[in-house]
Amino acid sequence: MLRLLKKLGLSQDDVDLVEIPSTEDVYNNALAAHQVDVAPLGGVYIKRYLADYGAKGGTVLETGIRDDASFLYAPDAVLADPAKAAAIKSYVTYWARAQRWITDHPQEWLKAYYEDNQGLDAADGRWLIRNAGTPVIPTSWKKAIAEHQQTIDLLAAEEDQPDTKAQTLWDLRYQHVAGQAYAASGGSQ
Repeated sequence: MLRLLKKLGLSQDDVDLVEIPSTEDVYNNALAAHQVDVAPLGGVYIKRYLADYGAKGGTVLETGIRDDASFLYAPDAVLADPAKAAAIKSYVTYWARAQRWITDHPQEWLKAYYEDNQGLDAADGRWLIRNAGTPVIPTSWKKAIAEHQQTIDLLAAEEDQPDTKAQTLWDLRYQHVAGQAYAASGGSQ
């Protein structure tokens, strides 16, 4: 929300920020009940909100911020253990291969995950697949680290959080693993 405010030329003094849990369709309900004017929606909740409230003026503000990045967090002690570090590398490799499979098999993914596992209807699942686009799995984290630093800087200024160097939070041993595994499975980076 802070990044959206900044993009719109607003500050926290211009709005009343409200903390609400981010479970199920709580944000949609808060918007519908006029408890909030803006809320972060993602995935199928965007589709449902627009279907229910688009005709009444409900809209989506394009933030320009990717909100679908995946991160794997691990304690320093785990990363320092050679066997556990190797297991993480293996996990990341299989995760990237799975992403490639999802890209190459959208109908199977729709049925197995969105319909059977998540309980969505086929139309919602197809919408999610179409709007997800093609994964971008880089072999360089330079851009991601720079964006992370922008978020840290914003939080440091707006929320009185400590100023941290993003570079110190990333283990660059894994920088090429996912992108190379995705590409080796037939995907692009």
